[in-house]
Amino acid sequence: MDDESEARAMPRRPTPPSPPPWEALHLVAPFLDAASLAAASCVSTSWHTAFAADDLWARLCAQHFPSALGLLPDTDSDRRCSSPPHRRLFKLFRSASVRCRALPAPRLALADVSFAVDVVTAGGDSTLSFLVAADKAAHVENSAGLFLFGVDLSGRNGAIGPGEWRVRWTAVRTAARRGEEPAAVLMMDAKVPAARAAGAVAFGGRGEAGVSARLPAPGCGGAKLDAEVVVELAGEEKAVGKVRLGVMCECRYVCADEGLRYLQHFLV
Repeated sequence: MDDESEARAMPRRPTPPSPPPWEALHLVAPFLDAASLAAASCVSTSWHTAFAADDLWARLCAQHFPSALGLLPDTDSDRRCSSPPHRRLFKLFRSASVRCRALPAPRLALADVSFAVDVVTAGGDSTLSFLVAADKAAHVENSAGLFLFGVDLSGRNGAIGPGEWRVRWTAVRTAARRGEEPAAVLMMDAKVPAARAAGAVAFGGRGEAGVSARLPAPGCGGAKLDAEVVVELAGEEKAVGKVRLGVMCECRYVCADEGLRYLQHFLV
């Protein structure tokens, strides 16, 4: 077989598809979303001219962020920037939406924390003291998911008696990581007036006496939180039944994750 016959026998290579005509780009562009427009504008210079047109991004701004149109720059500043003003506005407001995300889970777990509580009289005598792991403390009724815990001390036969008394609550990180020392933060050291406890158990009945104190602010600021301790009392001797421990924000108990995020500022 000669060279001419061999050349005729070989199949032809397929012709590569020709790029879409210039007019087609402008017809397709109005039907694309923001992500597709941004990707298409990076293909080539001609595609950038077609898909980065300011009227396309003006439509998207009006559709998704109409209030952003009030931030359009004046004509002079617009000339000094190469990208269209509506595309810059869309990028600005879209980035704000991406930044609005849920807080990360706390690095501290309830299993890492214990609560130490001391109840002392005005004279400094210890009336009742206990240490309890946060994950072992019983949750109070209807407190699922809240930073609110209850400890049953009815078997201790502890009684506060008459007069003023003081409550000291310390949170301790007992599960230290390798190479780290345990850490502690004072949640509360507050006085409970004698009249408050006396009024709670008037006529030898049962009642509650509580006290709250403003928590120290973490380094990054944030909401103002209060620690609360409520003691259930019974009888003239004010025998202690249960103790509730919680963290509040504007008279509402915070969720467990928010309480742990607060503690990690001091314990991690």
